[in-house]
Amino acid sequence: MKRFVWLVAFVLVGLWSLLAWGAYGLIDLFGSTAARHADVVTNHPETVEWLSWGLGSLRNLGLAAVVLIWGLVTVLILTVPATVSFVLGKAFRPVEPMDWGGAYPRPGYRDVTPGDVTPPSTERPYQIERR
Repeated sequence: MKRFVWLVAFVLVGLWSLLAWGAYGLIDLFGSTAARHADVVTNHPETVEWLSWGLGSLRNLGLAAVVLIWGLVTVLILTVPATVSFVLGKAFRPVEPMDWGGAYPRPGYRDVTPGDVTPPSTERPYQIERR
């Protein structure tokens, strides 16, 4: 279930990215074309300069808005499977070891749990003397 939710989320992020990329391209195309051809509106050089600057600024704001909105929506899309994974991970975590047909640990695996632990000896450890 969790893998399926993540897969759907990544597909949605991919589709959303394509849509945002298309919007970015259209805003860039039309914004730069409008800024480049500001002299069509008027022949007064100062007005053309200000109009070109204003249209270029609007284009840059639009591009920044597309990137910002793309990032926010992507985070929202990825928040859903993260939340589902968190909830499902807590809900379905086994409390006790799984039943492997009466044999625990599973056959083929070595039991590394401490069983019979001997107390440490009280004798001094053997030391090598220096000459």
